[in-house]
This record gives sequence, C-alpha cells and structure tokens, in this order.
Amino acid sequence: MNIVQNFKYRNVITKIMKPSKKACMIYSGGKNICIYPSEKTLNVIGKKYTLLIIALLGNEKYVKFNEILRNLGSPRANIISVRLKELESLGFVKNRILSNVRPISVEYALTKDGRKLRKLILPLLSWIEKKV
Repeated sequence: MNIVQNFKYRNVITKIMKPSKKACMIYSGGKNICIYPSEKTLNVIGKKYTLLIIALLGNEKYVKFNEILRNLGSPRANIISVRLKELESLGFVKNRILSNVRPISVEYALTKDGRKLRKLILPLLSWIEKKV
C-alpha cells in the first residue's frame, strides 16, 4: 500500500492509505473496474437515511423538506439536511426554492443520475430482502 498523506488529529498521527491495485479491482466479464474513484459515492450511500431519502424522492416528483422528515419518522433535521447536501454535491438530488409561499419552502427531487442510481440499487435491496 502507498501512503497518500499523514496528518495530525488530536495529537495522533494518522496514515491515509491508498488501496493496492489488487484491492481496488473488480474483475468481471473480462473487464477490470477500479472501485477506488467511487469511494465518496459509496460512503454517502452507506450512511444512515441515504437509501430512505433516495427511495422517498424516487416515489414522488418533488418532496418538501418537512415531508421528508415526517416520512422518515422525524429524525433530526440537521442529519437529513446534511444527507441531502451530500446527495446534491454528487449530482443525485436537486432542489428548488419556493419563494412565492410563506414561509419559504424547499422541495427536493432526484436528478436523472439519481433515478439511474435508484434503479441500480433496487436489485441489491431485493437480494438483501431475500437474504434477511
């Protein structure tokens, strides 16, 4: 493994390692696919509430923030806000601000890439449901 960088956090030196080429590769159908560049996306997808948000937004055209909270069982608003921002930064979610209503409201929807991601996740979720 190659050391990418060292940094000091709370007086502890941590080494961030880049995975070896073997750990990075998936061999399938004669193709080699490196999963390392997709690490950020996989990290966000694996976080709490992310799949639920993708499922909820995929079932509706646009969903208001408070409706998202209500449908997810009223988790802390800041957690959902962070997840939505992470999904927006990856290009899976878009928002629109409704300034013609008071108070100002924000609606969220899946982008084209978000809908593609949802379609890719569905078989995995079906497989998991059968295994559990």
